[in-house]
Amino acid sequence: MAQEEVYDVIVLGGGPVGLFATYYAGFRGMSVKLIEATEDLGGQISLLYPDKYIYDMPGFYESVGSEIVKSLVMQARRYDPAVCLGEKALSVSRLAGQKFEVVTDRGRHFARSIIICTGIGAFTPNKVEAVGIPQFEGKGVFYYVKDPARFKGRKLLIVGGGDTAVDWALHLKDVASSVTLIHRREVFRAHEKSVEALSRSNVTLKLFCVLKEVKGTDWARRAVITNVQTNADEEMDVDDVLVLVGYKADLSIVKQWGLAMDARGILVDDMLETNVPGIFAAGDVASPKAGFRQNLLVVGFGQAATAANRVKKLLDPAASTFEHSTLREPTSKAASPPEATVR
Repeated sequence: MAQEEVYDVIVLGGGPVGLFATYYAGFRGMSVKLIEATEDLGGQISLLYPDKYIYDMPGFYESVGSEIVKSLVMQARRYDPAVCLGEKALSVSRLAGQKFEVVTDRGRHFARSIIICTGIGAFTPNKVEAVGIPQFEGKGVFYYVKDPARFKGRKLLIVGGGDTAVDWALHLKDVASSVTLIHRREVFRAHEKSVEALSRSNVTLKLFCVLKEVKGTDWARRAVITNVQTNADEEMDVDDVLVLVGYKADLSIVKQWGLAMDARGILVDDMLETNVPGIFAAGDVASPKAGFRQNLLVVGFGQAATAANRVKKLLDPAASTFEHSTLREPTSKAASPPEATVR
């Protein structure tokens, strides 16, 4: 049996922070394997906000989420990392010497260090208690928007009052033939500027309303909504129903890995190292022991670079503490970045 390759770094999580950690570790001359539980890279942005404008990315006046992810993926691929998609990490163990084993639901992987960039955990959508919902999931009832174009010319009902629901209502209002948004309260949880834009838009708002039932045969065709103040029911034609009432994040698997944690995530020191030497955490999953926690992309990128630089010193004590990109030539000057090796 062939000996398993041992990488310098395994990055767990293919969201924006994990992608930048993959790039920066490669930039520092280390071999990297990136493991992502889903079939797509990009994390929350790809899952929830692919077509939403992001305004707090340094150097960009505004940029669509999917374009940011595309650029991050291209950057991460520069030094030819191994990429494993659709593999859920189940356990992390320290072996003899400077070596770790990561067991996934599809195999075993080995590295001299680990950087955990899993965000706030695996996402599962919150659901609503309405008749017919289970029957029509994937058949007119959806919890994510993967392809906005599929709603073109369709009658769309959106359930929710948070950022995701309001943002998608605004984005799809000129794609669908009609968009109706129902919310059980008068006050929205979404950003106030988005709510203002919603109130001025052509989206039909029905406040104090909840979804009671979805009807149809092979596809959702009718929706019954109830006014919680009057208990009056209203039935309406629909082509699709988007249930966007939030998501649950699950870090239960990470809690089994023997890492010190608090209510916010994995405890890390100033160098982003956990209580297990050689294991680091960056991004939303990291909970600094000192300092103020800020779940911002720019903070996560800085943490990823810090962790990668610390790993470099750990594996090669003679290496510089950090390097500027202007002082090191990329290994590839091709017009198009190299494709990642997917294993």
